[in-house]
Amino acid sequence: MLFLPLLLASDVPAEATAVWARMAEVKSLEADFTQVRHSSLLARPFSSTGTLRFERPGRLAWAVEEPARSTFVMDGTVVGMWYPDLAVREEIDLSGTPEAAGLVQGMMVWLGGDLAQVTQQYEMTWSPPTATLTPKDETMRSMVDHMVLTVGGEPPLVTGVVIVEPDGDKVEITLENIRIDPALPPDAFTLPE
Repeated sequence: MLFLPLLLASDVPAEATAVWARMAEVKSLEADFTQVRHSSLLARPFSSTGTLRFERPGRLAWAVEEPARSTFVMDGTVVGMWYPDLAVREEIDLSGTPEAAGLVQGMMVWLGGDLAQVTQQYEMTWSPPTATLTPKDETMRSMVDHMVLTVGGEPPLVTGVVIVEPDGDKVEITLENIRIDPALPPDAFTLPE
């Protein structure tokens, strides 16, 4: 990790660099999540709960259990969605469209603990225990105005995320019961058949 500070923007505080270096040591995690969507189109906030799994270098499984089941998986450039109650399953390989792959991966950059990637894609303001990330890319800014990450625990991990959209709508994600480097099943990042 000696080379890490050389890769970072000079305005990233040393404390943030140290926290992100510790986050990067986590190889995988599993957590329960609560997600609350606030939208001007909704009469009241919409909540969902489920399980998140993450493994380096770019594997993610986001399984919603309530109120309606769905699973989103990402394994490198392959992404998939599964809605078992609707019998809908779709997989897409984004390797032919690097812009789309970058957008999908950029949305999940907060999980990776890779500060060099974060500072490449976002302007960061660090005010412990939060980091505010503002996208540098114009296409990403059309979807995300900024994200506020709450970092806590030992080792430090992202325990909450607020994603604010350009129109003011937002999604709040809270992670609980975080299990670090768990034994994940071999099919954790594939959609059921």
